[in-house]
Amino acid sequence: MTNTDQKFDIEKLKGDEQARIQTIAETIRGHQKKDTDATFKLGALIDEATDVIGDDKTCEHWLENTLGITARHARNFRAVHRNLARFKPKCTRLAVSPTILFKLAHAEADQIDEVLNVFESGNRPRVQDVTAMLTGTADQTTTDYPVEDGPGLTGLAKYGAQVQRTRIARLKELLGFILLGVIEAYEPKLRGKAVVKSHLREKIRLQAEEAYSTLKHMIGTLQRDDHWAAAIGHLRLEEPDNNGGWAKLLTTLHGLERFEEVPAPDAPGFLKDRAIPQLQWALGLDDEDIQMMFAKAAEKNNPKKATKSKGTAAKPTPRPQVTQQPIVNANQVPGQIAEGQSGAAA
Repeated sequence: MTNTDQKFDIEKLKGDEQARIQTIAETIRGHQKKDTDATFKLGALIDEATDVIGDDKTCEHWLENTLGITARHARNFRAVHRNLARFKPKCTRLAVSPTILFKLAHAEADQIDEVLNVFESGNRPRVQDVTAMLTGTADQTTTDYPVEDGPGLTGLAKYGAQVQRTRIARLKELLGFILLGVIEAYEPKLRGKAVVKSHLREKIRLQAEEAYSTLKHMIGTLQRDDHWAAAIGHLRLEEPDNNGGWAKLLTTLHGLERFEEVPAPDAPGFLKDRAIPQLQWALGLDDEDIQMMFAKAAEKNNPKKATKSKGTAAKPTPRPQVTQQPIVNANQVPGQIAEGQSGAAA
């Protein structure tokens, strides 16, 4: 198809579609600042324009002739909007540049996580650094020594980033195991049964201990008590003194590690209102992921009922509804879970 064949005639669109295309064009022209947020917005606008026009090539031709956006850039913007949607909050917070976003938009999820973890560690990788990471050639042509021997504070930063990536990978594994155990322990309450504290405690206590220690070393600070400010030997790793989500998760992990100390009447609420939503937030899971985990937990906890229901249209077990959101203050936790229809007992 030639460019002549792809010429776009706005008059062929319906009245409301014409108005929408004109609004999209004006909005795109208004995005003078090409930062992280604008890149995602432009991707959404270009994606919508493509849907309204109804043909990718025709829309690309219109974008280039009307707004000066090349077909390659249009495809990159759309890829950012479509493929990086779940990473948008983190990318915006870390101020990832548009050029790097274009690279990440065509990468696998684990590669995207690896690059964003480098940003999280405080580094600002260049485009060529990101390209090397995505192609598996990072550091192979730039250094002749192991990362742990890199000289200068820049070398230390790279070493620290590598250690952090290893810790984050292990923490992700631990948190996933703990969340699964917590959901399996809480699921019977949806059917009017009790949460058995001893079962959950024995299943996750070691993992909760390791996750707590790992996270504390990642976000804790070394402090001295004022009384011992001039004394050697009184420097300790303290929990963070801020009120952020990770600090709250640290407290929750400590509670799971010592779950036997949670009063029995408070145990279901602790799992429902704190542990599950905070672990969901930490792992970046969607509500659908949590619902699926509850469905699997119901099958595991009721294998006979699950087998019997395969041949009948059984009424599905009600699932807790979780709303994912950041942890904002000490009196509020994300994702309050609504009780199921069966009305679980305290």
